[in-house]
Amino acid sequence: MKNVLFISNHAGFSKFNAPYMKWFHEKGWRVENVSPGIETGYYDEQHNLNISRNPFSIKNIAALIKLRKICKKGKYDLIHCHTPVGGVLGRLCAKYNRNDPNRPKILYTAHGFHFYKGANIFYWLLFYPIEKLLAKRTDIIITINQEDYSLAKKYFSTRVERINGVGVSLDKFKPVSNIEKILIRENNGFLEEDFIIIYCAQFIKRKNHKFILYNLKYLKDKIPNIKICFVGNGKDEIKIKKIANKLRLSNFVYFMGYRKDVNVLYAMSDLLISASKQEGFPLNIVEGMACGLPVVCSNIRGHRDIVSIAKGNILFDFKDNSFIKAILDLYKNSKKREEIGKMNIEYAKQFSIENSLNEMEKIYLSVMQH
Repeated sequence: MKNVLFISNHAGFSKFNAPYMKWFHEKGWRVENVSPGIETGYYDEQHNLNISRNPFSIKNIAALIKLRKICKKGKYDLIHCHTPVGGVLGRLCAKYNRNDPNRPKILYTAHGFHFYKGANIFYWLLFYPIEKLLAKRTDIIITINQEDYSLAKKYFSTRVERINGVGVSLDKFKPVSNIEKILIRENNGFLEEDFIIIYCAQFIKRKNHKFILYNLKYLKDKIPNIKICFVGNGKDEIKIKKIANKLRLSNFVYFMGYRKDVNVLYAMSDLLISASKQEGFPLNIVEGMACGLPVVCSNIRGHRDIVSIAKGNILFDFKDNSFIKAILDLYKNSKKREEIGKMNIEYAKQFSIENSLNEMEKIYLSVMQH
């Protein structure tokens, strides 16, 4: 039996890898997963490893030592690394000698390089040399947006591929009827006439919830029935709640917490937004589109990849008032929202799990043949 190991530094990341784990299972492979926390998916064994997202955390030294033991014992045929720190530790641990036919094949999916157009020079000085060095220990680098693909092709000698994200379940994320929408609102404490805007993101600095709150100060005077739903959790959640209270926005902002029924919350909403400063491939945007929501998002890598295909959705810049203008425009024009939403349902189909799996299947088969 052949063995494959998935590695990431995010708890719960196996929900994204589940289709690929299932694919390996159906091929008769043994599937193992390394990550912090409890996982779900088609794996035979879960290795709980306290990998920190912070590359400078001392926890990662202990994680590296333990991961070396796992890799040595597992004798894997293929190792697929995800996320920045998971990608670094995984490739450092794996035995890699290009002349050894029995070595494991190493794949790394870059969910957004930390060096990118407009990134802090410090990120380029730190992360670019690391990724360039580790690229030599990688059989295939898989990117999920055009900017990362172009950078990797330009600067790395390793084989580089691009796929359209990790895939969205169109069976789960889909539109509902107006009657269902009203019922969902009632069940969640909202009114039929509320203008509900949803932002699904972790409470971390780069997700930029603070930007939304400071703009909401002005929007609430123009849109009295506006409701912002923040879905997710994270280390900055308490900080953001304090800012909301300080700005007297408690009647307009709802902290929904971590939800497994986020598809239901999308379905009850009128508009999806993202103020993120950095993205690889924003799955939350595609999920909302599949539910029929128009999108207003920041003009950054990842967002641009989707909006360049999904016409009608709006990119805004942080340095002007284009965010406020976009919200007001879509609030006043319900017909426009409906038209964009219908088009988004069709646009989202190209980002389905089935398409992503087909793309990854070709990559897996090609590397296994060698």
